[in-house]
Amino acid sequence: MAQPQYLPIAPELFAHACDTVTKRVSQLPFLRGGVNVTGELVGVVMECLNAEPTRALALTTPKGVDASVARGLDLILEERLDLSGKTVVPVITEVLCSAGITEMTDIADRQIRKTRRAVHLLPAWTWHIASTMAPSVRLGGVGADAGASLSWLDTCPICRTGILERVTGKQLFGIPHTDFIIECSHCGAKFIPVGPAFRLVSIAKISDPLWKRYLDKTNTPEIWATIARGPGSGTIRSSSRSSTSKQGVALGKPAGHEPTPHVLPPASVTVTALKDGSLAIPLPGKNLYFRPIPLKFTGGAKEDTFTRIQKSLEEVLQEPAFEHLRDPVNAKYSRYLPMKIGLFLGHLKERFDPFYREFLNPFGDEKFGSFRTGDSGETEKRGVLIVAVNRGLYHVADSSEPLYHTINNHFGRVGPDDCLLTGDPARCRVNALLSNNQKEAGLFFYSSEREADRLTLVQSVETFIRPNA
Repeated sequence: MAQPQYLPIAPELFAHACDTVTKRVSQLPFLRGGVNVTGELVGVVMECLNAEPTRALALTTPKGVDASVARGLDLILEERLDLSGKTVVPVITEVLCSAGITEMTDIADRQIRKTRRAVHLLPAWTWHIASTMAPSVRLGGVGADAGASLSWLDTCPICRTGILERVTGKQLFGIPHTDFIIECSHCGAKFIPVGPAFRLVSIAKISDPLWKRYLDKTNTPEIWATIARGPGSGTIRSSSRSSTSKQGVALGKPAGHEPTPHVLPPASVTVTALKDGSLAIPLPGKNLYFRPIPLKFTGGAKEDTFTRIQKSLEEVLQEPAFEHLRDPVNAKYSRYLPMKIGLFLGHLKERFDPFYREFLNPFGDEKFGSFRTGDSGETEKRGVLIVAVNRGLYHVADSSEPLYHTINNHFGRVGPDDCLLTGDPARCRVNALLSNNQKEAGLFFYSSEREADRLTLVQSVETFIRPNA
């Protein structure tokens, strides 16, 4: 088997690849899975893949097979860099796939008559002896084509992972003929030129409905570049053509920040309210009557309370509750360790990275408000609280302190630290239920001074609310 000829990667393309890994994965060099990921490793792997006619290599070399017949990327890296291929390959392929430089695939190996798992260098990142740098990965300000700036092609505005390539000789079904189309190397999004602008006509691999708003939307390259940078990068100002689209973003609103309604799952139990507003809870052998407690709300519900947490990411990871997150953070987000965790989690949420939820309790990402108890003859008593929305029962809690203290100082406000795994999920849930459903929700109270009676009552109501729990 002939040895491949490794054509050195162009300096501009190498610099762009390192910059892409830094922006989309982590600052080079970084440690992941015990492997030191460096610019040299990125460049060598790209050269190995580019040297293959199919631009793809199997990940591993099969045991018991002549290495000259079925060499995998693991063996090639051992030869070129004197590294442990079995350790390095899984890490570097995951990094390059996350950066949108490669993709995983399967190849049929005729020598051993088996299908092997492989990594494929995406077309936009390949090169040949006569090329300097692929037009689709030119750095901002390098060249132009068809009167439109190519800087927006560096990052796909749909998946924010792939890069956009100019493709000629390809016709899309149902779309008028165009000289070329723009296609994402990762998610398959396709754009067609409309004068100096571009219209998104297809999304091949994205199921997230968030991005469906951009289908059939026409924007200038500058606007697509703003969308690609994500929420907070600037105000989206739609072109006149796209502003009439039903799927477009409202004029002047940052992408991804349109308010979403609070969706409440159906309650497992619904009860009937009495004439005086009380709720009758039919427990075994007796009915208990929970009286309504008036609440005074201050303003509306606000989101992203967790973004105000002041501890650093590094400090939070030292707590035992977050021990399981240390390795993922060190592997992918190590450069954020000194940052305040609130800012870090807000950054992830803005970029639609679901990893931020791993730090929060199940109700830590809700919208929270502020409220206090109104005038009531029950405020000095202890007892059991029930939260109901449209007469559906959602939560029961023990008020071991006077009612006014439980409401005003506990459920009536949620602090940033309450949103974390180490916070108070019950506090978050009750506040969110009441704050997001002010017209439909109510707080109901049954007085009981003895702690043992209250605990028994809470358990009985819990069973009534969730009989199958």
